[in-house]
Amino acid sequence: MIHDLSDREREVVEAARRGAWLTCAPGVPVEELAGSDDLSHVVRAELIRELLLGRRGELDPRGIRLMRARITGVLDLDGLRTDTPLILVECVLAEPFTAIQARVATLSFSGSHLSTVHADGLRGDGSLILRGATVRGSGEGGALRLLGARIGGQLDCTQAEIVNDTGPALAADGLHVDSDLFLRGATVRGSGGNGAVRLLGARISGQFACAGAEVVNDTGPALHADGLHVGSTLYLSGATMRGSGERGAVRLLGAHISGALTCEQAQIVNDTGAVLHADGLEVDGDLFLRGATVRGSGETGAVRLPGAHIRGQFNCADMRVSNPSGLLLDLGKARVDGAVLVPARVVCPAAGGDGECGHPGRVDLGDFAFTALRDVDWRQWLHLVAHHTTSYRPQPFQQLAAIERAAGHDGNARQVLIAQQNDLRRRAPAALGGRSARAVHTLWGRLAGYGYRTRTLALALLLALTAAGAAGYVAGQIPTRPGHHAAERVTPPGSPTTTAATRCSTIELIGLGLDRGLPLGATGLRAKCDLDTSTRRGQAVTLAIWIVQAVLWGLITLAVAGYTNLIRKTP
Repeated sequence: MIHDLSDREREVVEAARRGAWLTCAPGVPVEELAGSDDLSHVVRAELIRELLLGRRGELDPRGIRLMRARITGVLDLDGLRTDTPLILVECVLAEPFTAIQARVATLSFSGSHLSTVHADGLRGDGSLILRGATVRGSGEGGALRLLGARIGGQLDCTQAEIVNDTGPALAADGLHVDSDLFLRGATVRGSGGNGAVRLLGARISGQFACAGAEVVNDTGPALHADGLHVGSTLYLSGATMRGSGERGAVRLLGAHISGALTCEQAQIVNDTGAVLHADGLEVDGDLFLRGATVRGSGETGAVRLPGAHIRGQFNCADMRVSNPSGLLLDLGKARVDGAVLVPARVVCPAAGGDGECGHPGRVDLGDFAFTALRDVDWRQWLHLVAHHTTSYRPQPFQQLAAIERAAGHDGNARQVLIAQQNDLRRRAPAALGGRSARAVHTLWGRLAGYGYRTRTLALALLLALTAAGAAGYVAGQIPTRPGHHAAERVTPPGSPTTTAATRCSTIELIGLGLDRGLPLGATGLRAKCDLDTSTRRGQAVTLAIWIVQAVLWGLITLAVAGYTNLIRKTP
């Protein structure tokens, strides 16, 4: 029966039975509907519920389709079960819309103005459309509340404005969307530590697109989505995400993105904490921060990805990142299966230079694993490891050396490993032991490159052997007493002591020096030519050769230690 309805409401019922569109206020902008006193613009929310319950007769499968109507009263669909779509375009709902534990078909509010929307446990076989809508609510429960809801189609908030000054704008913990979630070009403003957009444990089977969106929360995260699962790509390209506090601006702890995570040209800001806080994040595709502007604060880092696993590439080309009080990038224990495109200039404009670096940029690369570097020279990456990490750790050096060795650049790998030992001596000297151990380590580095560079050591050995031979030759030229020299032929047994000594040949003198200087492997020339140790000059020469011998012992020991150490440290 429709005799109890106004003329406008009778038109609504008839249009619903035919599945036709009905425009209640043609030519009236939606912004003006809220203040309109024209009864022809009004449709009671109670009537819409009655229609969906079938109390006004059978409805067309195309559903209730109203445009430019002012809906009065609370539109209460709690517990409702209906297959009839509800499509309200550019309408005004001054009081809350509720669909708690309802099971409905498509709900569409495109271009409409709504107060609080509460739909916890909603089961929608179709889509929930809020494209271009304005939702203004209040309270800790959220302006658009979809806790534990299940949307069979899309959740489309493209170009929507969702605002809550005292709580989350979108609160949707445990939300399941079987298709896509769109916040493209949306303006979202929330408040509080729960986040402006809160999606803890939510599952989006398709893509989650926030490209060009503006999400702001001055007292908590902009996007709070720990445990989020996205079946395709998460788009933050061109978005502005501004949050506050230690939880981060974009928070994705333990999230899993089955496609790519793209933040290209995004602006992500948090002046009191991390910008991207994503410990344990898993991205099955690529992670793009290309061209992004990232501004964070605090010791924990601007971009936090400790323990993250990126199965594609990690691309930060042209990213601008700042943090005046802590790390720029925290990649500790992160893993990238593809290439790493992190230009060193992102951290330090002077990367690749020799000597100390005073630039304040810091990164954590401890146990960061990757397969290839692109858009960054190995020397530049080595600069970051040696001068822009917070403490000495061996793994980043070993990782870079392994990359260079795999590329066939063994010389580069050796230079990296030498730099590792230099950094150990510079930043963790206590690990080497006492003062004498550190002195030996320093000498070993300068002479043998810690076992990775043998040319200097070989040259030192050659010079020491030359000094030994020269000492023997010089000994043959130094007179000790009349007719004798510091080095001379050995007098045969039984010869008179007054017999004049015979001078050794040049070859014999050089051989004598080598014989005396070599720690091992005598030449046998001392049986013919030897030092006269009964005189002071002969003793002085003997002492000099002993010193050369000690140097040779040390060099040979370093050579053996360096060689065996090289074998053990080959990546």
